[in-house]
Amino acid sequence: MVSALVDRMLSHVIYHGMRVSAALSGVDGVVRYMRHPHAGVAVRLLRAFGATIGEGTRFKGRVVFDNVTGDQHSTGDFRHLTIGANCFIGEDVYLDLAAPIVVGDNTMISARAAVLTHADCNRSAALARVYPRVTAGVTIEPGCWIGFGATLLPGVCIGREGVMAAGAVVTESTEPRSLAAGVPARLVKRLPLDTP
Repeated sequence: MVSALVDRMLSHVIYHGMRVSAALSGVDGVVRYMRHPHAGVAVRLLRAFGATIGEGTRFKGRVVFDNVTGDQHSTGDFRHLTIGANCFIGEDVYLDLAAPIVVGDNTMISARAAVLTHADCNRSAALARVYPRVTAGVTIEPGCWIGFGATLLPGVCIGREGVMAAGAVVTESTEPRSLAAGVPARLVKRLPLDTP
């Protein structure tokens, strides 16, 4: 009882301290904070700076946000992040917010998964002519499971109740209720799920 009260008070102090810090020095402080967040603060803080996050969603720990600021498509806040209700975001997940990321309800993104919304080799003029900058949002429909270390590339949509195997590199949108695996990810099987 006492430890729960202390934890609530601590999360309250951290939350308001981060709000003041961000007001004074910008959203980059929030980006840094999310690399070691307090469980009771993460969702509230992201919502305070523009993210839409449903009830019951939980961040297990460290989350790396990139391109919240500093990219030509950055918004300077978290409005490119929409996560539904009852989702789980694992340890060390990487979220590139150069374009919108939309995660449907009841989805699990396992540890070390990466969701990329842009690709840019702008340091090499020669390569940039062959591989021009790509910026496109990523959608993960409701009920999905993104496996450990999976990478979703710009513009993909993971179909409802889909599973991306551990280590998969998803370069194209996937069918609902399917399992994809490999590099690049390919359909392994359709999942026989009952429709509620």
